[in-house]
Order: sequence, then structure tokens, then C-alpha cells
Amino acid sequence: MTGIKNVIVVGANGNLGPTVVESLLKAKTFNVSVLTRHSTSGSTFPTAVKVFTSDYSESSLEEAFKGQDAIVSAIAGSALGDQKKLIDAAVKAGVKRFIPSEFGGNTANKTAVELVPVFSRKVEIVEYLKSQESKLTWTGIVTGPFFDRSLKLGFLGFDIINQKATIYDSGDRKFTSTTIESVGTGVVGVLNKPEETKNKYVYIGSFTSTQNEVLSVLEKVTGKKWSVQHTTSEEKIKDGKEKVARRDSSAIRPLVTAATYNEKGGSNFEADEGLSNDLLGLPKESLESVIKSVVA
Repeated sequence: MTGIKNVIVVGANGNLGPTVVESLLKAKTFNVSVLTRHSTSGSTFPTAVKVFTSDYSESSLEEAFKGQDAIVSAIAGSALGDQKKLIDAAVKAGVKRFIPSEFGGNTANKTAVELVPVFSRKVEIVEYLKSQESKLTWTGIVTGPFFDRSLKLGFLGFDIINQKATIYDSGDRKFTSTTIESVGTGVVGVLNKPEETKNKYVYIGSFTSTQNEVLSVLEKVTGKKWSVQHTTSEEKIKDGKEKVARRDSSAIRPLVTAATYNEKGGSNFEADEGLSNDLLGLPKESLESVIKSVVA
């Protein structure tokens, strides 16, 4: 495959999109564009970024994708199904690589998908990409939780403001997570290594740690003994599945967290899958340094 030069990011206004755009610009080897819906066309982007607006009609998507070598999808979970439209337009426009909105749990692990049924939406998109492999290549980037962002927002069970922790099971289950900046670096690495990352999942991680390790560092950094309550991942998964079945979208994040800490969740990428950090140029990171930054 020839090199990738022109890259367009879909979902550049979301939680991950701005970091991906920033990482691509920082690499100084790509021509970077973004695709937004007409309703968000007032958003501002760096001057070096070309902005395409679209109503997601076939013609407008094809126009935006014409001449693009790669599409990075960072769209939100509620819009995952729209990626089929993006893929169809990408094929017609002659795009070489599609990176779907994976960036999270190990959806290649069947047990993980059973624990978190909403992961099946991502699996469906990858299966659709596989059906298009004669026309378009793809890479699924599996990151685990965005560690710094998730820690800051309390998604990992740690309440920094009140120094409270919720520990799932023993707290000793290893899980892999990635800082949001390293997720952006991983995207750049995939695009710089198109042959090595073709038509496959790649796994990245800033660290593989445990809840108890994170708690110990938090107590060290804050200089305080935290209050701890215990729960079980099985209980939280059962409760989360029931709520999701009732279309309670607020249950999705706690369900993903519980599955991350469950022994069947497939979340220890370092041991179970192997990491592509060296291939993709991810830097070494310190758990304590990242936690200090978040707490500060």
C-alpha cells in the first residue's frame, strides 16, 4: 500500500476527535480535514484544517471523501450505525483506510461483547468493513478506558474530589488503559504503518495496572487515606444489562467499567493480546506522573 497523506476525521467535535486532529497536525506529515454535520458547522478548528460540512447524504459524503487516503471515525456511540454510510461513501471515493470508532473495550473478545451487549454495534461495523476488504482496508484501535479522562470524571470508580473509591471484586484484576494523548499518537502510528496494521485490530496501552495500584498512587499523591467501598463486577454487570435493556443509556458507562474490572472482560491487553506500542511509536508513561497531572 502506498503512503497515507490526506486524512479526514469524522466526529472531530467529540471527546476524542480534537485530540486526534491535534496529533495528526503535530505529526506534520498529513493534510488534515474534518467532516461535521451542518448543525455543527459553526465549530472552530485550527486554520491548517480543511472543514467539510455534510448532511450525511451520499453525494455530500462522497464529495468530502474524494481525494482522501484515510478516514478516522471518532463519532459517538449513539451514531455508530452511521459508519456504514461513511464506509459506502469511502469505497466509492477510493479511500484506502478506514479507522472505525473502536477506541475502548476489546470488542474482538466474544466474552467481552456478551458482558457489554452494546459492543455488538462496533462488532457489526467491523464485520461490514471485512466484507469490503477487496476495496478498502481498515484498522480497529483497541485502547481500553481513556485513563486520564476517565479518572478525572470518576468513570473508573475513583472520586478525586471526595477521596472515595469503589473497588470491584478483589481490586487486583489487571486492566490496560491509555491516556487520551496516546490514543491520538496511536492513530498517527497506524497511518504511518499502513501495511503492518492492515485489516486487523491493534492493541495499545499507557499502562496495565489494577484498581488497588491506582488507589495506592492516588493516596500517595493526595497525601490522604481514601474511604473505600467494595462491590462485585458481576452484580454491576447484571444491573447494567437490565437497565440497558430498558433503554436507560445512563447505565452504559457503569456497565463498561464493571466489565473492564471483570475477570472475563478481556481487558488485560498486554497479557492476552500483546501491545503494538513500539510499532506505533507510543511513549513510555508513568502511572504516578499521569495521576499527579489529573489530580492537579
